[in-house]
Amino acid sequence: MIYSLPQSALNVIESYLHLKASENKYIRCPYFRNPKSGRERWGLTAYSGKGSAREIETELEIIEKLEGKDFSKMRENEIRDIMRKRKLGIECSGFITRILDALTGEFYKKPIYSLIKFNSTGLGWLFCKMRPYTHIDVPTLVHSKNAREIKSINDIMPGDIIRFNSVIDHAVIITKIERDENLNLAKAHYAHSVLEENGEGIKKGYIDFASG
Repeated sequence: MIYSLPQSALNVIESYLHLKASENKYIRCPYFRNPKSGRERWGLTAYSGKGSAREIETELEIIEKLEGKDFSKMRENEIRDIMRKRKLGIECSGFITRILDALTGEFYKKPIYSLIKFNSTGLGWLFCKMRPYTHIDVPTLVHSKNAREIKSINDIMPGDIIRFNSVIDHAVIITKIERDENLNLAKAHYAHSVLEENGEGIKKGYIDFASG
């Protein structure tokens, strides 16, 4: 049996995998981590590592003119290099938030920021309300106010988040699962935006539990 995120959420993933950089030119969105402070934090959402695919595409149109380039004649890696230089991309929690936003929009008819509970008080709470997408990070997504802890691997379902506690807090979102004839988890597909020397940015993969 196969269980998957709704098409609206899958479409969000594809929109980052195939950003429109120019006419007939599509590229994979690179990684950019949301700064803790500075103008990027309070500027356009696209430059905070939290922008929607459409917001990033809009900025790409502007950057093409500022750079005096014709993206339609450039290789993908060259355009991605310019995006990194300009600090334009998406980080892991921003990517996951946009996918979940499609999910809540379809099932609850509300954006994710109207449903999520921010673990802030005072001015911090006000800033979260003023710029919600910018302030939704991995700790917020997995906080007990917003998520349940999975006790068994076999309970994993599409839309669940797997968090990796490392030097840089990272998470992936489960997009599809496959169960065997006994309803045991056989394979879990995921998507994330990751900072890696080999192929950083939006990536998809899977974990094969059946092979051990």
